[in-house]
Amino acid sequence: MAERQIISCRDSADLSERAAEEFVRLARQAIQLAGRFTVALSGGSTPKALYMRLAAPGFAQRISWNRAHLFWGDERCVPPDHPESNYRMVEETLISKIQIPHENVHRMAGEKAPCGAGI
Repeated sequence: MAERQIISCRDSADLSERAAEEFVRLARQAIQLAGRFTVALSGGSTPKALYMRLAAPGFAQRISWNRAHLFWGDERCVPPDHPESNYRMVEETLISKIQIPHENVHRMAGEKAPCGAGI
């Protein structure tokens, strides 16, 4: 198991830059070892800055997006076009700006009733 590290960042821009570099490193490593990269994304303002950085020139072309698969670690119970949808935020900040096959994007269907609803 890898030893844990504590990394101090100057500000949120520095955090986004470092996180994007690590994302690229891990994606490339996974693709080299397994032929694909799978990642669970989440919503919120902190990852939003990361997604914007990954979509920017200098980062977007460093990942073989055709070998990446995006999943969500959380989602609100709203449709994908709702302002509170985590999928929508990722779509607007990252997915719409990179070359990733549609079938590699595995969103949660937040518009469907959650398991156990109405019990």
